[in-house]
Amino acid sequence: MTSPHRSAARIQIGTTLRRMREEAGVPREKVGEVLHCTMTKISNIENAISGVKQAELEKLLDLYGADEATREDLLALNSEAHRRRPKSKIGGTIQPWLRRILDVEAIATEALYSSFELLPAVLQTEEYARTLMTGVGLGGEALEKNLQLRLERRALLTDREPPLRLWAVIAEPAFRANVGGPEVMRDQLKHVLALTELENVVVQVMPQGAGAHALSGTTLTLFRLPEKLPSLVSVDTPFGDHFEDGANHVEKTSRWFDHTRAKALGVEESRELLTRITEETT
Repeated sequence: MTSPHRSAARIQIGTTLRRMREEAGVPREKVGEVLHCTMTKISNIENAISGVKQAELEKLLDLYGADEATREDLLALNSEAHRRRPKSKIGGTIQPWLRRILDVEAIATEALYSSFELLPAVLQTEEYARTLMTGVGLGGEALEKNLQLRLERRALLTDREPPLRLWAVIAEPAFRANVGGPEVMRDQLKHVLALTELENVVVQVMPQGAGAHALSGTTLTLFRLPEKLPSLVSVDTPFGDHFEDGANHVEKTSRWFDHTRAKALGVEESRELLTRITEETT
């Protein structure tokens, strides 16, 4: 039976390889020639049905023109998936582990998000995101590239067909955090309110004084994936997101999220509170 971590790694590797192949304009027939395999095997790798050997992965990375940081990241992750100790040296202005997260997010059909202090990237305005990034030490070219990448994620809610369905439960302090100052925060609040007009976006506020709940103190996203892929739980840490897809973890997270949103304000009550907070932000 496939281990939870191995399956999560396969999904990240497969989705990233598919993106890289499409960006490089390489047809699957060419990949088949390089790996001496069938189109079915290529499809199975890209859809995480089966894994890829290290030697095969190296050939694919050569074929797609992967940069050194991406090579080391994917080879290390694949090594870990095959239960060998990874040796990874992360470099570049956009870290490869972040690229893998975005590749998973890009194919997700639904994202269930919960946080006490942060708004999800797909809801962030440019100045709000810029303030968060400068707060962790990003600057110069690295800041601008990571900022552009984060802002592009917002298109998942509006420009993709079908769009990503987002259900976010966010604690009230996150909306009162004054990130970047009153003007930045007001614009951010207005942006969230505008996005909640979309049918695929639901935002609930966990009010101050609501007490403890199942996801207290945790920032995480439960991704529902297509094509019979297992759901993934992404837990936000200071060193990047950690993925879990074990059936028990996913089931518990889904149940905890249901309990959390049941305790939060209703959709309309949340909009009313956000409107009041916007008016109070001076």
